[in-house]
Amino acid sequence: MLARLNSLIVECSSTWWKFLIIFLVQMGSLQILQRISNEFPAVSGGVSPFDMQNALTPSEIFQQLENYTAQAFDLYVIFQAVDFVFPFFASLMIASLSAFAMRHCSTNLYEVFVTRKLFVLLMVPAIFDYLENINLLWAVNAWPEQVQIAANLAVTAKMGKLATMMMAFIISILLLLGAAGVWITRRTSASDQAKENDD
Repeated sequence: MLARLNSLIVECSSTWWKFLIIFLVQMGSLQILQRISNEFPAVSGGVSPFDMQNALTPSEIFQQLENYTAQAFDLYVIFQAVDFVFPFFASLMIASLSAFAMRHCSTNLYEVFVTRKLFVLLMVPAIFDYLENINLLWAVNAWPEQVQIAANLAVTAKMGKLATMMMAFIISILLLLGAAGVWITRRTSASDQAKENDD
């Protein structure tokens, strides 16, 4: 499983049309999530879906559910269905970008990540996202029963998602900057070499 996922990341980082598919699915699902989020406050007492509230607390989950209309519950089910697609492709896109940048930044480090299947670590945010989704669905489907453990686990998973997502994002940015630096250095060296040859 991990080997296949790592291979998928590597393939997507080196095949433009596979990366394009990832990008389009990620952006398409994000657009749907944002559209639902914009419609949601009108039927939920003025709040966004739980997944879009980064400072959400367990007690707020039950407080907000009290104001949900039937339409809010229906919209949230659609939101969650899309949100089971988005995390995988969003994390896969970041992992593929990181693999692409690392391959052009440090060949030795890239080979280590490929051999030891370390690129899958950049998919950890998706795991936390799925855990958040599952527990939020548990809390919503059980309502009006207040399943405290589901709310607690959902918020804990959300914190893990945000922390690992930020780490993955920073890593990808640093690698892309490093790859850009290597490319600029090589271009400059090649240009200088060409001038020396002309002289």
